[in-house]
Amino acid sequence: MLYEIFHFWHILIGVIGCCANLLLCYVAVRKTPPATRSYATLIINFAVTDFLECFLDLFIMLSLSLFYHCFPHTTWSLLLSFSYRYYILHKSPLSRKWLILIVFIIYTPSLFQAIIYWPTVVDREEILPLATKFFPEYHLESEKSGILGGITTIDEFASIYVIIHICVPIFPVYVSMFILRYKIVKKLMEQATMLSADAKASHNQILKCLIIQAFIPSLLMIGVTCYILSQLGLITHPFIEYLIFASICTMPMLSPFTYLVYIRPYRTFCMKFPLQTAPPLPPFTISPIQLQKFLRYLV
Repeated sequence: MLYEIFHFWHILIGVIGCCANLLLCYVAVRKTPPATRSYATLIINFAVTDFLECFLDLFIMLSLSLFYHCFPHTTWSLLLSFSYRYYILHKSPLSRKWLILIVFIIYTPSLFQAIIYWPTVVDREEILPLATKFFPEYHLESEKSGILGGITTIDEFASIYVIIHICVPIFPVYVSMFILRYKIVKKLMEQATMLSADAKASHNQILKCLIIQAFIPSLLMIGVTCYILSQLGLITHPFIEYLIFASICTMPMLSPFTYLVYIRPYRTFCMKFPLQTAPPLPPFTISPIQLQKFLRYLV
């Protein structure tokens, strides 16, 4: 029963997340105002990473190493996003080339993780005897549905690097995000009296977006906490183990909506999109004779 529930949840968030992030990529490229074009580079970075997470969540058998390496990159990208917002309040925006270079630099540890972790992941035939030995109460040998894979030991460098890279940064990064958010809000409040009505409305949208984005990474913290509890043997239950990825994979599904809802050009396009794609209704005409017959039925 747990498998069916979480399997449906992963399909749901995977499909919604893929569609939402593809839409975000499109509006970031085509609908971003020139004044914020440089920041759109970071938005596209988020959208591509989150799309990859949602897509691999649907087809996780493609590669666990690719799936895992997206999580720390999302964490570093969040810190970069808040840092850049604080930076542009004091200095002029960076060029797109510089932002692409910075994104590539923060992606390097995640890319290294994917490269070294790829050879260590084994399939069901190798992992099943170990899983049955350490978790006999799960009766995994009788389970034919789902995917069973992973690593045979956590004593190798690749495994240690992956665990540290995924679990450790989220907590200091999360604290840093709240500190940066506090400084950004304080700076915006100081400038509020000197801003026009449109600028104030724009900054209010940014503040709302900051509040939502500051709480979305808590889903990653829930997953990391569940993993640590399970790894230490403090809590071992299938629900906790399902919850690890169910909570983490919800984050890339929710993230694009913070931009699609709180950035006005994106929201305007999304509200008009159904009207633009709907087929036009055919013209309706009625002759005088048909009108007389219709009125006769009403009398």
